[in-house]
Amino acid sequence: MEGSPAVAGAIEEYLASMPHDYHAIRSIPALKRILESPDSLLIDVRTVSEYKSGHIPGAVNIPLDVLGTHVAEIPPDQKVVLYCSTGYRSAMGVMALQLEGRHLAMGFPPSIDGWKAAGEPVLAS
Repeated sequence: MEGSPAVAGAIEEYLASMPHDYHAIRSIPALKRILESPDSLLIDVRTVSEYKSGHIPGAVNIPLDVLGTHVAEIPPDQKVVLYCSTGYRSAMGVMALQLEGRHLAMGFPPSIDGWKAAGEPVLAS
């Protein structure tokens, strides 16, 4: 999927200008604290095959390309954390959810790679 270079550049510039901790959970302990709450939701925005190959326990798979069709299923007052492989897709998902009024949406930039590198468990399905 190719997009306009101007749009891609604008997105990159926007993301680079955001404060380091803006709508982001940057550590595994912080993520675990959020997930202890029963009103939190962890979303893996990777593809179905990526999710099946290994995901963070408790995560649901809503690939980024269909996230917009599932917004109504996410209550506006629910804490939502998105992750992917590198942080790029989850950042896009956070922006999309923010635009849809889900202001408690956050990304987990360490993503699945950081989770695995820390020796945390993954589930394959």
